[in-house]
Amino acid sequence: MTSQKLPNILKIVTDSLTKDQVPYSLIGALALGLYGLPRFTADIDLLTEGRFWSLISGTMERLGYTCYQKTKSFAQFDSELGVLGKIDFMFVNTQEGRDILKRSILVNNELMGNHPVIQPTDYITLKLMAIANNPDRCPKDEGDIVAVFELYKKGVIPDNFTALDIDRVYPFAERFGLRKKLQEYFDKIFHASDDIGSFEL
Repeated sequence: MTSQKLPNILKIVTDSLTKDQVPYSLIGALALGLYGLPRFTADIDLLTEGRFWSLISGTMERLGYTCYQKTKSFAQFDSELGVLGKIDFMFVNTQEGRDILKRSILVNNELMGNHPVIQPTDYITLKLMAIANNPDRCPKDEGDIVAVFELYKKGVIPDNFTALDIDRVYPFAERFGLRKKLQEYFDKIFHASDDIGSFEL
């Protein structure tokens, strides 16, 4: 997918979701790029509420997409012959999940347009959940978590996003059985000698 094709398709899909009053937020590689780590991607990853599934399914079908995998927590769409690229939806079904959506901020990017983006702290939480749900993805998701920590340490994440709130992540890590793993990721980047006060941990 060309660099211009992706934002065009993103706009078409999200305009349709907005018209149907379906909340969404950018996650995945697109969010990571807006945090300060550009990464090539041909796919679009969106967070939304599971209760809007029927509206989302109808919208995607009208846009020429077919759902080829669906669970309670996610759905994957692709277009005929892959010409429009893949779009993955991650669903939240609890108040905690809806709070992640509510904490998203609107980001206006010259290439990608104007879209809500999840907070980097919540990005880490979603990555931990992905590891818990599919351990086979662990190396990729671990790398993304470490990358976000590195962005915070370097101070390159835009100021419109909130400071890293690791205390908000720990309860989820405990629930997913990944508290020790999370601490390892954190310690890999932040050390006792670091002035972590600047990160408001």
